[in-house]
Amino acid sequence: MKLINPTNRFIPVIVLILLLTSSLLVFSLIYNSALETGQKISPWIIGICLLPFLLGLWLYFIIVKQRNHADGLQSQIKSLKAQEVETFMKSQKKETAKEIQKEPLEYKKLLERIIPNIPTDDIEKYGEVLLANVAKTVEIVQGQFYFKNLQTNMFRFKAGYAFYSESIPPEYREGETLAGQVAKNQKLINIDNIPEGYITILSGLGKGSPKHLIIAPIITTENKTIGIIELTSFKPFTSEHEELFSQLGRKLGEILSVNQK
Repeated sequence: MKLINPTNRFIPVIVLILLLTSSLLVFSLIYNSALETGQKISPWIIGICLLPFLLGLWLYFIIVKQRNHADGLQSQIKSLKAQEVETFMKSQKKETAKEIQKEPLEYKKLLERIIPNIPTDDIEKYGEVLLANVAKTVEIVQGQFYFKNLQTNMFRFKAGYAFYSESIPPEYREGETLAGQVAKNQKLINIDNIPEGYITILSGLGKGSPKHLIIAPIITTENKTIGIIELTSFKPFTSEHEELFSQLGRKLGEILSVNQK
């Protein structure tokens, strides 16, 4: 255990006081001895007595100067560290801001690729091109497009991608079937591990059953569901896919709502 901390600022002062005290004590002894013998005290004797104190005083000023210099360096180091941290935090904020700004632009580009640039008069053809564009952009293996008939309020199958059936898929109202529930709630659903045989894909390689299904509503600016998109894939749909198809449903709602007026 250390009794004295060598970094203590008071140690040089204490040492200086001890040197002064010892110098005065030696001088006092010499002075008393000189008085008893009747001798004169030489200036050299006085100088020798004060020499330790003067040397200590000189060393004290050197130590104080060096300590002040060290304190200045430490202060500069702390200031540089603080500046580095501040610069790093600013750069991180800028990167985060760039990422936040970049994300909507990416969705915008994807939507421009998916949404057909053709007239909407022929809704069947529009739906076919739409699903084909989705397949080119996202790894889907099958797609279905339903559009609402205002006279019957039924969602009717209009187009498919890689879809084969001996009969036309049945119509449904809002709240009926899983897709009808999506139309009613106006919320996209993403289902994993759908039952074997629920959806069958036919190709030259044989049959296959995708395990992942996403159903997205097409919603107008008046907040009405006018269509449904069903997409299936062998790979899971991510949260980015959910956001993409949610935005797609809103954009299609703006475009296709004119076909119901």
